[in-house]
Amino acid sequence: MKAMHLVGWTPIRIFWRGLEPFVDWVLLGDQRPTEPFFEQTIGHAMHLPFNILFRQRTPVAALKELQQINPGVPPKGFIFHMSRCGSTLVSQMLASLPRNIVLSEAPPIDSVLRAYAQFPHVTDEQRIDWLRGLISALGQRRHEAEQDLFIKFDSWHLLDLPLIERAFPGVPWIFLYREPVEVMASHLRNRGGQMLPGYIKPEWLDLNLETASRLSLDEYCARVLAKFCETALQHKDVGRSLFVNYRQLPDIFFSSLLDHFQVSYTPDELEQMRRVTQFNAKSPGMNFTSDTADKQQAVTEEIRQLAARRVGPLYEQLEAERTA
Repeated sequence: MKAMHLVGWTPIRIFWRGLEPFVDWVLLGDQRPTEPFFEQTIGHAMHLPFNILFRQRTPVAALKELQQINPGVPPKGFIFHMSRCGSTLVSQMLASLPRNIVLSEAPPIDSVLRAYAQFPHVTDEQRIDWLRGLISALGQRRHEAEQDLFIKFDSWHLLDLPLIERAFPGVPWIFLYREPVEVMASHLRNRGGQMLPGYIKPEWLDLNLETASRLSLDEYCARVLAKFCETALQHKDVGRSLFVNYRQLPDIFFSSLLDHFQVSYTPDELEQMRRVTQFNAKSPGMNFTSDTADKQQAVTEEIRQLAARRVGPLYEQLEAERTA
């Protein structure tokens, strides 16, 4: 298939046949990815009869070919996060403006970044090449107003920050974090996949899979959160970074955050983003209510001590860097 036939199509899945990666594509039409998560946008598109009947499939090389003839909007800013700490609010505020394309935890990006886990022969250079082509395809301008592209990565993608910086040097990035006990309380209620042994390479946690599997889920969760914080601190000088505490939201968005991303919005656009903060970021149909007190009360003393021992010192380092 010629790449020109893919103009306007959106890659939704990277999959493998043997040792070769392929891409599934659908047409979004006028639909913008404004849902809290990219997979929700794709879920709606996949119910359209056209996409059920005429979905396209190509080798992964088509990504680079499309980039050469129809490059997408270049990334304006990256959002990394500790998990359960306000990153969805930031992406939803940005997505509320027609001028922004916002990719929120897009599964194809995860497939490219984690390709090494299933296929050790995949090199960093290949991942960089695929990532550039994929983000260019995802960032194709489909509306005249679209000017800037923002990407909210999955929490574990922070571990690939040096590779992402190589792919897109100089793109400003932020790292959102929160009181560790509150994040652990959220995972206690609804544990994310990254908090289960095997999802993240155990070597990145200085463990092997057998040792990781023997840990309690709360201990493992604390170690993962500690690794995220440690990685952010280790790479704070990579590119242009900014540490953001959950407590600063949403006010910091209208000052330091916009300056950091080097964007300027009209009073009407700022008001549009303020309206978003009235609602629950993950469930926009519900009003926002603070859950900080509930999370603080929900954990056991054991979890509180675990969070303090494993993650607390790194949280304090993040605070020191942020306020320096």
